[in-house]
Amino acid sequence: MYSKKVFLPIRFIVILVGFISAVNLPILLTFNPYQLKVEFRLSFFKEYVLSNLSWFTHTNEYPWILQYFEGDGIHRYLYTMSLLGIALFIVIILSLIIATGIMLLPLPIQKRFKGFIDFSTTVPDLLIIAVLQYLIFFLYKTYNFKVFRLYGGVETEPYFVPILIVIFVPTLFLTQLILKEYTSEELQDYVLFARAKGLPLRTIYIKHIFRNIIPLILIHLKYIVWFLLSSIYVIEHILNIKGYSAALTYMYGTRVVLFVVGLLLFSLPLVIVSAIGYVVKILMNRKETASI
Repeated sequence: MYSKKVFLPIRFIVILVGFISAVNLPILLTFNPYQLKVEFRLSFFKEYVLSNLSWFTHTNEYPWILQYFEGDGIHRYLYTMSLLGIALFIVIILSLIIATGIMLLPLPIQKRFKGFIDFSTTVPDLLIIAVLQYLIFFLYKTYNFKVFRLYGGVETEPYFVPILIVIFVPTLFLTQLILKEYTSEELQDYVLFARAKGLPLRTIYIKHIFRNIIPLILIHLKYIVWFLLSSIYVIEHILNIKGYSAALTYMYGTRVVLFVVGLLLFSLPLVIVSAIGYVVKILMNRKETASI
């Protein structure tokens, strides 16, 4: 019981130290132009990390945080989080529809689609983002496709194009995961019994297997959120969208405490879905224990 109580504070401290260490990495490795070599300055790095950690004990740092988020900061944060929420919802729905549809196809066609998805997930996500971005620009330039806003600006907050670009890789990844879970569930006794009774595949997958893989999706949802967060950060810079990524850039050049707090807020959705997955895993283990 005692170890569980101290686990979360220790984890928070480790995350905090990790963020501050990442901010000060340029101090650890510096390039010497005169000697043409990279210098490893561990003592300076340690000094800066400890100094930044001590700033969290200074009360005069926290008015900067309140001042920023009382202004435009909270609006940018909510805009980026709305992009994340909408994209996550679309990824889950699309992945479930695509995976279920593939499993209802004849076996030879199933293998073709599974092979395509397995190959697509090996392609770097930045390459896919670049190709999708080029396709959107090509349609805009060639066919004057102006239905949706392509770029951001001072007072513009596009939704369609950023979401369209960031959902591609996570959808493929989650579809691949669901297909593997479907394949694993096919070997379970209740599926074999349902097939022996002559139930149609659509009923077996949608009514029986589907509800059993939902907890597994929730457990792995943290990887999807991580994909989406990293992609949204990149897309906001590429499309000049004044979202939370621009806010983090401003924080980095202002105050270290403000920047670290901004990073913690940016990673908050990842913490939430990780906690949900942890709770679901505990409930599943209890259910298996009770059934045994």
